[in-house]
Amino acid sequence: MNTNDNMLLNDPVINSEIKNKGFAILDEMFKTHGWHMQNNEFNWINYTKFGDETSCFDIKITKDKIIVSVPIKNSIYQFVTSFDSYYLASEYIEQKLLDYIN
Repeated sequence: MNTNDNMLLNDPVINSEIKNKGFAILDEMFKTHGWHMQNNEFNWINYTKFGDETSCFDIKITKDKIIVSVPIKNSIYQFVTSFDSYYLASEYIEQKLLDYIN
């Protein structure tokens, strides 16, 4: 492991507990599959993977909706949609993560 890897593994954002507990189960799923948080705010969560930093899962929470951006496999583009509930957003993100890694 080189020095940059050690710095990344010790980064407080990457290793911190998720602030928005509504996505705690997703957080564990991302970490299990080698993804890490780049943003860990209550209203903005962003995951990427070492070696594939251009692909990211982005979750933004506003007062009336949850905006989700997911990578499109083998593409430089993201797909963006929104949901009215944490449950629907979580289910969607979970499926898209599984689709993306398989």
